Amino acid sequence: MSFGKKREQRKIKPETSSECIKIYELQDELNALLKGTEYVARSEYAEITPAHKEIVEFFRVLQNSKMLKSYCTQNGITEGEVLKIIDLYDHLGERVDAANDEYIKNQMLSEKEYLDNILKDVDPVIVLDEDQRKVILTDEDYCLVIAGAGAGKTTTVAAKVKYLVEKKGIEPRDILVISFTNKAVGELREKINKDLHIDCPIATFHSTGNAILRINDPEPLNIFDGSKLYFLLQDYFKQSILTNEVLVNNLIMFFASYFEAPYEGADLNEFFNKTAKANYTTMRSELDEFRREVVDARTKKKVTIQNEVLKSYQEVQIANFLYLNNIDYEYEPIYPYNITFSNRILFFLRIFCISSLVISPFGVSPVMLSYISSAYFFISSEFFFHL
Repeated sequence: MSFGKKREQRKIKPETSSECIKIYELQDELNALLKGTEYVARSEYAEITPAHKEIVEFFRVLQNSKMLKSYCTQNGITEGEVLKIIDLYDHLGERVDAANDEYIKNQMLSEKEYLDNILKDVDPVIVLDEDQRKVILTDEDYCLVIAGAGAGKTTTVAAKVKYLVEKKGIEPRDILVISFTNKAVGELREKINKDLHIDCPIATFHSTGNAILRINDPEPLNIFDGSKLYFLLQDYFKQSILTNEVLVNNLIMFFASYFEAPYEGADLNEFFNKTAKANYTTMRSELDEFRREVVDARTKKKVTIQNEVLKSYQEVQIANFLYLNNIDYEYEPIYPYNITFSNRILFFLRIFCISSLVISPFGVSPVMLSYISSAYFFISSEFFFHL
């Protein structure tokens, strides 16, 4: 995969510019990366692109301005060589993938005998298939292996651990094997710790997390089962999250990232205003379906977007409208004036109060209210909307 001359064989003229020296250094670094003797993980070349971006842009400007050939002639470097370096830089990820594929292909042949017998001490009849061998030889930072039940995942993990210890010189204490279930952990310990005599730590996710926590806090911790997890989270949110306005805003913004139109800002009010204006038509068209589906199974009461249990679909419409338009409201507030039958009237009207504005879903007129209680209409400065 390498190209061009090696640095130590290259004759650099005294008049060669510092930019040409830098582009040569990039070439040498890329050649060393793609020499093909080791698997190249993403972390090994992730810093190359930003580190050499400035010098590549320098030569790219020369190329776009039709001055590259003249510049190269003056500095004793060929235009074609510079263009090859820039092309390799621009397609580094693809070249690394190709180099890794070639490395795996070569290793499959050169390490065939080793891989054929890698688990012979565990079970003489075990023969790894091609996919399992690729997993073992791949040395990527993060490697996702998808396989069904009984496909040989445990066998592959055991073989991978042995390969890392014997071929890569990794100390067993530096390898951590984690699985979900105690059963899987038992199988892995049987194969790796007992049969292969590799004393690396093997544990479940829960026990590993518990061990990490106990490094700084020796107090024993209990692992919650599924039936108690809901109440644990509920108490945590009530005590530690919902009492802190900043954390509540951050939590809302976190869940907002899962909306159809993700919001990348940090202003909660701006987000709600944007949502109300940009998505109101779409969200309003979905409210009828929402109103039909979101009904408390036990009480059969109607539930709003904010999970408020109201008494009618009309009230749900009002509450959802106010919420989507970022309008604060209070449902069935206690009337501030001491008048006869006031509580009874408010219960019947089931109103929404927005500052000095009252909304009733039943279209009660001011005249009708004056008959019910003249004090209610004339003493207060409130107005009524009828929806």
